[in-house]
Amino acid sequence: MNPELSQLISLQDVDVEIKRIKAEIESLPVKRNELESQFATENREFLDLKQQLDEAISQKRHLETEIEAEQQKLEKFKTDQMKATNEREYSTSVREIDNARKTIGALETEVLKLMEQVEKLDAQVKERSPEIEAKRQQLETKLAEYETLAKTDAEKLEALLAERAPMLETLGSETRSTYDRMSRIKSGLALSEARDYKCLACRMTIRPQVFNDIRRGETLITCENCGRILFYRE
Repeated sequence: MNPELSQLISLQDVDVEIKRIKAEIESLPVKRNELESQFATENREFLDLKQQLDEAISQKRHLETEIEAEQQKLEKFKTDQMKATNEREYSTSVREIDNARKTIGALETEVLKLMEQVEKLDAQVKERSPEIEAKRQQLETKLAEYETLAKTDAEKLEALLAERAPMLETLGSETRSTYDRMSRIKSGLALSEARDYKCLACRMTIRPQVFNDIRRGETLITCENCGRILFYRE
């Protein structure tokens, strides 16, 4: 086989792999964002439940503080009642005691409702926690895999670029120019395999004599239709 043709085939194999690795490297941030976005969506309902639970607990504590304050008032009103020296003071104490008891009763009713709500939300949070934690671990594992892949790809790319440079140097200026031009035009595929009397890139039929010349590989032959350099692979 023509040495330049052999070198061109190897060069294109390297370029195809370089293109694949670059595409993979560029896709990794997108994949990471998609995974994190998906987890955030799945986690949103769980976080809403936790927020509702925290708010219910906070509200319950606030009401319990109010009940404690009202009970202190109630005790004071009872003391005032015992100290009353006339009907007016006694009636006022009775009215204040009654109001305090009503307030405490209403607050205790609200606390009971909140206790039920806290119990229900706490059960839901505990039920969902293992599932969310498993998904979090899956996310972290996948992100670690992407990080490792990115590092491996970067090392492969560096090695391939180093391998590519001397390949270009061994080509004649005209051949290198043709390869570079066709690579830009044909999305990185300047060469195409010829098989069964067809160019596999554009499916154009190749004349028997030309196909035989391609099989011998003694000269560079281009496809009459797509212009790619044709080669035959045993």
